[in-house]
Amino acid sequence: MKSLISRLNATPVSRHADPADELLGIFNRGLCDLQRFILISAAFFMIRDFDLYQAFPEDVLQVLGCAPPPQLVLGALAGYVFTVITPLFVNFCRGDKPVVNRWHLGYRSIFYFFLLCSQSLDSYFMLVLGTGVILYLLEECLVGMRIYRLQHGSSFPA
Repeated sequence: MKSLISRLNATPVSRHADPADELLGIFNRGLCDLQRFILISAAFFMIRDFDLYQAFPEDVLQVLGCAPPPQLVLGALAGYVFTVITPLFVNFCRGDKPVVNRWHLGYRSIFYFFLLCSQSLDSYFMLVLGTGVILYLLEECLVGMRIYRLQHGSSFPA
């Protein structure tokens, strides 16, 4: 039996993963994140008219301050959409492997919370839901097109 030190000092065997399998894993993770986003959306839909500021005592409200105006939240949503779409299309046009970040689920879901705080989630719920779903579908479409190009030999390997 090898000692622990000899196992730690050993160089790992380099395994080259199949690029199509790796892209398929990215595709599947994106679908799981889309499902999670829809579940989070359903939860916020159920509490869309809840007044968060009436639930807290006055001391907590003084610490929290006033809620962000809906226009500021929508501006941040527009900025977020731009910062997601730009790298997606740049990577796609360059033929690079798509980069899908798992943190985007939290980023896309936090807009529900900000609009809930500003008491305008009821008005803008469908906008946030539609934006999130479209971004997920766009990511999935680009990954799927990359898989197709890779399998049919019309692109660079991932």
